[in-house]
Amino acid sequence: MDAITPVSDSSARLLRTVLFLDAAVFFSAALFNFGLEVPLGFTTLRFADSIWQAGTGETVISAVLLAAGLTGGRRLSWVALVMSVLGIAFGLSSDRVQGAARDLHVVMIALAVLVLALLLATGRRPVADRAASTEEAK
Repeated sequence: MDAITPVSDSSARLLRTVLFLDAAVFFSAALFNFGLEVPLGFTTLRFADSIWQAGTGETVISAVLLAAGLTGGRRLSWVALVMSVLGIAFGLSSDRVQGAARDLHVVMIALAVLVLALLLATGRRPVADRAASTEEAK
């Protein structure tokens, strides 16, 4: 009986998809922090207080998330996750992040939790596979 269940290719694909989605959310936040306003007829979607410095950070984070999604690299995915968590924490600690910006950070938290869960799930391999790769490394 394997102590760790094998991961399907669909889990890895799901991780990459969530990384792309997370990159899109961070890039959208960056655009809104650079002053983007989207008229919706009855209202305008925008951040009450655009912060270009936050937009710069969100652009960098979205680029790393996108690169992780494109390459599927585990280390890069972990780096992207850590960067996004630090960015989210920094954003939520600011008094200027209110309204739509705060709501978007809640979405970012949910995506970060999902990325973490998928990274942990896709990192699992059967004990036999780990033993074989240890023997090959010798």
